[in-house]
Amino acid sequence: MSSRVLLLAVCCVGLIVIAVFVYLPFTFAPLSRVEPGAVVETNFARAAAALPSPSVEPPPTFDAAVWLAVRGEEPEGHGFLIETLDGRRTLASHNADTGFNPASLLKLATSLVSLRKLGAGHRFETRVFVNGEIDSAGVLNGKVHVAGGDPTFGDVAAVMIARELRARGINKINGDAVVTPDFCFNFSESPEESAQRLARVMRLGQTELQAKVGAAPAAGRPLFVFRSYPLSDVLLYMNSHSNNFVADRLAGLSGGPEGVRQFLIHELSIPDDQVRVTMASGRQSNLLTPRGVLKVIRALNDEVTRQGLKLEDVMPVMSDDYGTLRRRLEGTPLDGAALAKTGTLPTEVDGGMASLAGIINTQDAGVIAFALLDRGGDVGWHRQMQDELLLEIIAPHDLPLVIPIEAPRQLLSPSALSVDPQVSAAAITTQ
Repeated sequence: MSSRVLLLAVCCVGLIVIAVFVYLPFTFAPLSRVEPGAVVETNFARAAAALPSPSVEPPPTFDAAVWLAVRGEEPEGHGFLIETLDGRRTLASHNADTGFNPASLLKLATSLVSLRKLGAGHRFETRVFVNGEIDSAGVLNGKVHVAGGDPTFGDVAAVMIARELRARGINKINGDAVVTPDFCFNFSESPEESAQRLARVMRLGQTELQAKVGAAPAAGRPLFVFRSYPLSDVLLYMNSHSNNFVADRLAGLSGGPEGVRQFLIHELSIPDDQVRVTMASGRQSNLLTPRGVLKVIRALNDEVTRQGLKLEDVMPVMSDDYGTLRRRLEGTPLDGAALAKTGTLPTEVDGGMASLAGIINTQDAGVIAFALLDRGGDVGWHRQMQDELLLEIIAPHDLPLVIPIEAPRQLLSPSALSVDPQVSAAAITTQ
């Protein structure tokens, strides 16, 4: 064999060996096929798994004890709950299920019970009867009977009644003005005093009109009926000025303090050991928890909505409306964005109380409800604390929305009053 043939043979064998090593791995590829990029992904996954997991920082929680301690306050003397109105988010909570004297926050419960029983459009009626005859000079020889328990009856109403009597030809009364035992004038508890005040305003042509307390005529139609402000207006006035007289009178139409208490227990499912109602106005010793107060606010909001109103129709706007909240939070981020009710008690009652509850409209969190109850005699300091708490909890996190009203609103506008004629002056007969 020549050297040339031998060299050719060696080259052929070498090519065969190279081909075997090049193509042999592909013969096993179907047994372990890997998608393109899988190796890269697996390597990244392994590398990521090898790294330490980053710690997730929980959202900051409000430390009520520290917040109170900084202000020199003992934690047990305070209770508050701040939540979204739907209850899905709690912003701050401290002693939320501990009973405190709510003071005039109880008027919110009285408002709720009154709305449920009477309706927002209810008007109190004051019936005016005459017993006697009118002579040619327009002198009534007899009595004028005024019957009704309108808790807001006052000077404006008395002037309107006197004007209506003149319009019916009665220029002077030669007799007495008689009011029923439930009659009140300018929030007076005494029917005798109320009768005297009424007589002074509607004395017509005589120098003095005698006033008495007695029953309305047993028979006959009233000459006319005076109709009060609608209940929603009465409630707005009551809650703005925290009027105790109106609250207790309204509660009297719904079973009194015990009627309000039973409503809270059975309708709102507040535990009976967390409710005490001595006076529905909030005077004296009463009991509710911050959580119970928020239940009242939520139910009140539901009730006014059901009756086609808004909560601002029965509650004042902080800083804007006249009353106990006038100019409060004025100039702050919450100016004009909160509806609220105040409560105040002297130290002689349960050590003194300053309370505040209501809602704040915000852009991001929606409506936020709050109940703040502070026990102690320094009312001014506790009010300042309440304002600071609301500003610290709400203002930095959620943009407040101003409640659209024309502020300040006129409460109990005379234009809402009316007189409904029943019989003509010619129909008056001696009884």
